Amino acid sequence: MDLSTCTIKLDHSLGTPEPCLNWRQVPGFPVFGTGQPTEAGFVQIAEKLSKDKIVWFNLRQEPVAYIGGLPVAPRLADQPHVNIEVPGSSADVDAMEVKLVKEISSREKDGNVEVHKDAGFAENPMDREDITQSVKLDGLKGLNEILKSCGETAMPGITVVRVPFNEQRAVPVECFDIIIKALSSENAATTQCVFSSQLGSGRSSLGMAIASILKAVQMITKLNKMVEAGMAQKSWADNIIKTKFEDPLPSEDNKDAFMRGEFEVIKQLLEKFPETKAGKVLADKMIDICGTPPEGTGMQNLRKIIIQMKYKYDASTEDKQIVWKTMIINYIERYFYLICFATYVKEHEAEGFKKTFVQWLDEHSDLKTMIAEGKDKLEWTRKVDQTRVDELRNKLAGPDYKEKLGLLVSDLYKLAFQTYHDIPRGPIKDNLMRKLACKTLMEILPSEESSRIQQELVEKKLSIDFDTVVGLVVG
Repeated sequence: MDLSTCTIKLDHSLGTPEPCLNWRQVPGFPVFGTGQPTEAGFVQIAEKLSKDKIVWFNLRQEPVAYIGGLPVAPRLADQPHVNIEVPGSSADVDAMEVKLVKEISSREKDGNVEVHKDAGFAENPMDREDITQSVKLDGLKGLNEILKSCGETAMPGITVVRVPFNEQRAVPVECFDIIIKALSSENAATTQCVFSSQLGSGRSSLGMAIASILKAVQMITKLNKMVEAGMAQKSWADNIIKTKFEDPLPSEDNKDAFMRGEFEVIKQLLEKFPETKAGKVLADKMIDICGTPPEGTGMQNLRKIIIQMKYKYDASTEDKQIVWKTMIINYIERYFYLICFATYVKEHEAEGFKKTFVQWLDEHSDLKTMIAEGKDKLEWTRKVDQTRVDELRNKLAGPDYKEKLGLLVSDLYKLAFQTYHDIPRGPIKDNLMRKLACKTLMEILPSEESSRIQQELVEKKLSIDFDTVVGLVVG
């Protein structure tokens, strides 16, 4: 990749970034997550950790540098809101980080350098606005240089491991084995793991879930060995295993099949490979405690986020649905691989992982085919009760349709409510209902009137919403 053609973008665009953005710990485990810290943030993190061993997992696939204590990364000029994906090994990314520092230095002009940032927060990249500003070129250095300094001062003996997961996804799958290799021989209860990514959201949550799955199985193995050695009662060990690693945490979300992760490809996985049922139980528990409150203290529940994004997809305009759909498909794939990984760990941890996760997946080649073909099997369009639509059309029929429309407004909203009955109350549900009510109204209007309305919307550049359409009909 030619860094000279890339822009340099601040990791954190809004206000003054917190030193250790989105810092949190997994309840019951020495597993931590964070967004990319400021340079001063590394010292604060060291103060939050104990003196036990620390393994720092850098989940960035892109090189990172620091200007004036703030992290920056390269972006393609025509894709300012997308993290770059650097092919090759971790060593290649490390080498590119050195080049990034030199590239930034070469852009110095009158002691300053131009950087890019987002004008404001927007979850959908299509809603973000890229702006530039000039900053003083002070304290330029690479992330690895800062981590090396931490290992000599604030965090003596720290081990740094790069795990270059693609954003939103659980690939390359070799990354699972990188984490296994770093932690499989460590003490599950004391070795501290810090997972850092840009915002500390998706990639950090993924790394935290992987480490928690591994540590959970390590602890289960230790409990079982205590029973075998006569050091503990089996009922005592089984109760700990059940309550700490298996029983779902109480939540209203458990009533929703999609919140429980029961998507078509997941149900297919559990049916064709029954051993993954126990893997799903473990993965779900670890995902929950690594996720958002009240079950966890994190930023993203890697299972629930799938259907939560689907609601946003449903409420969006067609142009923006493209981005949401890609995210949803990536999230289903990620969840699928976490269940497979938990199954693999339960099978191979006790023997010391003589077989890698990559090898295990190769032996179960049907799994890759299953997720490749099944990750987009979702109801992308809501099924509307066509019988009710026909009834409304018949009610509206006739030359006096304008007079009848006022009586049908509540019926249109009742149909919309029925269609989206499973979605929690809130702005997303309100938008979905208004969108469907508008779509249904356009569908049941006399064809000539519907064509007239569509033409007027285009000519006057009006937004297609329920109130506007009703106004054009009766006005």
